[in-house]
Amino acid sequence: MSHHVLRRHLSMPGLLSSVRTTFASIPDPIRYRKYSLSDCLMAGLALFTLKYPSLLQFDKQTRSKEADPVIAHNLKALFTVARTSCDTTLRKRLDTVDPAALRGAFNAVHRSLQRGKALAYFTVMGGYYLLAMDGTGS
Repeated sequence: MSHHVLRRHLSMPGLLSSVRTTFASIPDPIRYRKYSLSDCLMAGLALFTLKYPSLLQFDKQTRSKEADPVIAHNLKALFTVARTSCDTTLRKRLDTVDPAALRGAFNAVHRSLQRGKALAYFTVMGGYYLLAMDGTGS
């Protein structure tokens, strides 16, 4: 049995912290900030990470009386989302973000993985990375 040491900056909380730092640097075009842009972006990331099929279902399971306390805890503890907005507000806030602005979050995670030599296990054919993608569609 192999023993892998969990390194703080390569753990899920460490990587999500790096992503949040990048998201916090994205300019917020909306003056009224009941929900911060970085909270909305982190909630959007949580939506995909936790594999919700829709914003509406995410809203129901995080904000309503049907809210799952484990999911609510993970949003606060792991994704550091202080307040989650309704699905309509989340959609409106995320629609204002230029997708190119999100590239920095990918780059930050990639740099951390390279620096920590976590990608070394995935090199094949002369240094290319082998990645398993979620190919659930037809």
